[in-house]
Order: sequence, then structure tokens, then C-alpha cells
Amino acid sequence: MKIDAEVHFWKFDKSTTGSFIRNNKILSQHYLPEQFSQSLHRNGMDGCIAVVFEHKEVETRFLAELSLTHPEIKAVIGYTDLNHPKSSDKIQELHQYTALRGFLTEMVEDPVPAAGVMELFRQYEYSLEISWREGTDLDTWIRFIQSYPDQSFILRNSGNPATHARPEKEWETAIRELAKYQNLCCKVAGLLTGGIDPKSWKPADLFPYLDILFDAFGVERLMFGSDWPFILLGGMYVQWKSLLEKYTEKFSTEEREKFFGENAARIYRL
Repeated sequence: MKIDAEVHFWKFDKSTTGSFIRNNKILSQHYLPEQFSQSLHRNGMDGCIAVVFEHKEVETRFLAELSLTHPEIKAVIGYTDLNHPKSSDKIQELHQYTALRGFLTEMVEDPVPAAGVMELFRQYEYSLEISWREGTDLDTWIRFIQSYPDQSFILRNSGNPATHARPEKEWETAIRELAKYQNLCCKVAGLLTGGIDPKSWKPADLFPYLDILFDAFGVERLMFGSDWPFILLGGMYVQWKSLLEKYTEKFSTEEREKFFGENAARIYRL
């Protein structure tokens, strides 16, 4: 099974959609499975993991409902405020959606969820997806990850590096420190939206980032992701997929299969 581990869908509404999308000409429109499925299947992918973009619980429900009528959506990663006193109640309520496989949170937030949250994550086998950004208190998050060795953590979008130049030392240090923890996996996505010039980039510009990611995590803990439709800010789906196929062409067939889908199928229990 070949899986794209990071895809977003939304209905554009000027009054409710966040400013990042609202103020961007490429993004300020509907992006739904109907617009995506052709690219997915044309590139040999069997399905995707739909991840909320806006931190709104209603987006979780929206994606979960989409999954009922669009079989290419194999799982959903949702959002609810994990620090809210009633977050455990919210998680139990959202558990009704069988496609739900976890929740995301920003690493800039307090990493200590409300009482009972991590117990529910363990009970429901939910992943906790995190986004590292420059200025994040890495030590605090490492202590949190260490506190839950049996919890599945997933680093999104390659740790959000700035890709307009060579890899920055702070990003590389964070990647290598986080990769020490075997309960943390990483999605190889987002490298085309890190400030790279969409008109002049070359695959070789991104290979140094891939070298660091694959060296730190190993193929067993990396997943292919497109970050569609944000990938359209820097290129096309086929460009990103082809780049990664080129990078992994010397890998064994088994290693490529793990990276392009089997790891995601295992981690998300598909």
C-alpha cells in the first residue's frame, strides 16, 4: 500500500478561513478530494492521511465526514485543545469517527496536556503529531517525549526547515536530537514550502535535507508526505514524488516500499 501521509482539505470561506490561506492567491479556493484524487492515483498512490490545517475542532469533523464518502482518505489526524480541562471528554466524543488516528499540536504550546489525555491516547492508540519551529524549547519537548516511551509521536513536515539555503545548524541539531527517541517518526514533507524559490529550485538543492533526515531517522521511521495543497506554492505533486523516487533509487525495494507507504500503514494501523 502506497500512502501520502500529509494531505489537507478545506472549503474556502473568506469569513472563516485563516489569514494564511485567505491572503494567498493559490490557496484561497476550495481544496477537496475531487481536486486531489487524480494527482494521487496518477502518481501511483493508493490513499492519503488527511490532516487538519486550522486548529479547529470543526475541521476534525469535516475531514472525518469526508472520509466516509472518499475511500482514498485512509485516516484522519484531527485537532482539539489538549490543554483544555475538558479535552478528555472531547477526545472520547471524537472517538466515534473510526477514521481518526490521532491529533496534532504545536510544539510552541505547553506540552503537558490536561489530566487523562495521554491515557486516552494509549487506550485508543492515537498518535500525537508535533510541529517543530525555530525558537521552540526543544529540551522541554524532549523531556515530554521521554515521559511517554510507549506513545507514538510524529514530527510533521520534516521539522519545518527554511529551505532557501543550506540546512541551518539549529534545524539539523533539533532533527538529530529528536531522532534519538525511537517512539518518534517523521514525515518527509514540506520542503517545497520552506522558502525555496519555486521557479529555480533543483532536486540537488533539497538532497542535503534528505541526507540529514534519512541519516537521523533511518528508513524505518520516515513517511512520504506531499503537504498538498501547500506543495503547490513551490512545485507540483509529480515533481516532489519524482524527486524522492530519484533520491531513494539506490535503496532496496523493501526500503522504498516502507518509505512510500508501509510505514504509514503500520503507524496509522490501516
